[in-house]
Amino acid sequence: MIVKTEGIVLTHTRYGESSAIIHIYTRDFGMQSYMVNGVYGKKKKSNIILMQSLNFLDMDVCHRAEKEIQRIKEFKLSYPLCTIPFSQTRRAQAFLITEILTRILRNEGPNENLFNFVAESIVHLDSNSPGLENFHHFFLFNLTKHLGFFPHNNFDDSHMWFDLSDGYFVSMEPAHPNHLNQATSSLFAKLFGTTKDQLAMLASNVEQRRSLLEALILFYELHYPGIGKIKSVSVLEELFR
Repeated sequence: MIVKTEGIVLTHTRYGESSAIIHIYTRDFGMQSYMVNGVYGKKKKSNIILMQSLNFLDMDVCHRAEKEIQRIKEFKLSYPLCTIPFSQTRRAQAFLITEILTRILRNEGPNENLFNFVAESIVHLDSNSPGLENFHHFFLFNLTKHLGFFPHNNFDDSHMWFDLSDGYFVSMEPAHPNHLNQATSSLFAKLFGTTKDQLAMLASNVEQRRSLLEALILFYELHYPGIGKIKSVSVLEELFR
């Protein structure tokens, strides 16, 4: 059965001499793997958009629910990225986002709210809006709403330590190591009220961005078993030094 769907390219795996398996998050079927021939041969030029992470595609696909690897009949680029491919820092942020999505969406079925969130996030990262140096923090934080472990917003003068294990702020410093100090807890609390248009006010320096990213990654590791070590974090931290 050939059906139309939208997709966001995440990663690809080489298969044989000229083919590749492209991992695409689709609106209608969730995470899917597609076999594409001629990617590394003479047809490479026409298929190059399938190899670039976070590209938006309109696709006609041969979908069979019982098959692990599907086929793309036709595809076209639906939204050309204008900024991400040409900015070193944006590419690093996109690398982190792609790595996180690839790990957490591995077995994800269709979820229109999640698809829309991811799509809108990529478009914003590709814009020229202020504060995009903090965008990956905003993305990781708000992604937890769709994954089922969004933290509890109870920060106040009596609850100034964020317990990463339990996902809420506590009145005394926890005895276990999985918590944030008061400074980072206060920074973490700012995420609750920060919109995409207010990103410039989130973290104002490299140290704040580093500590906030480390906090978010640890929060994921504690609440999303099997996510593993995120390799792109070190690259991003180096770029934002």
